[in-house]
Amino acid sequence: MAESKVFPMNTFVSVLRGQSADAAQLEMLAFVLQVESVDADAAPLAQGLVKAHIYEIEPALTKYAEGELGKLGNQVKIVPMPAPEKAQAVLESFAAMKADLAGAQAAVAKAEDANKALTKEVADLKAKVKTFDDASKGAEKAIMSSNTKIDEHIKKLNDLLAEVEKVKKEGVVVAGVAGAADGAAAPAEGGSSGDAPDTGGEPEADFGFGSNPFADSDW
Repeated sequence: MAESKVFPMNTFVSVLRGQSADAAQLEMLAFVLQVESVDADAAPLAQGLVKAHIYEIEPALTKYAEGELGKLGNQVKIVPMPAPEKAQAVLESFAAMKADLAGAQAAVAKAEDANKALTKEVADLKAKVKTFDDASKGAEKAIMSSNTKIDEHIKKLNDLLAEVEKVKKEGVVVAGVAGAADGAAAPAEGGSSGDAPDTGGEPEADFGFGSNPFADSDW
């Protein structure tokens, strides 16, 4: 059997009571379980394993009340667990689960950070989209207003062109009527003069202005 070791009675009692582990209790747990060390997270599990070992080698201790254990002395000699492989396997499994839990917690924290970053990015994109929508609505209103003004100008221009055409047509008719009236009034004022030579005749084939009214000796 492995060599025994002496521990303070209060440390021994704290293990049996399952109290919070201090440095002395962790040392006792590691000694009994024959492991290099026991961390505070594994202490409750190690306490249960050591307590079972103590009651196995000293069944009479189960008859003592917690307050009576302190009357047994100030110190207690304890032997380590003779076959601690199973207990050590339990602690190793606990350590592995602890490592897995730490990894999972780290992954969760990373995912939460990524989610926060993504949420912020989505919020920024929504803000940009809203700004773009507001700008688009403003531009659309401006375009509609511009189109309305353009339509108004086109209508005014068409009306003006129609008015110009109307004036042009009415101006030609008036001029024609005025010309006809002047032509009709001319004979009444001047009359046809028998003294004026008759200027008729066709011009010459190669060059000329027609017959010469002054060539007639009777003129």
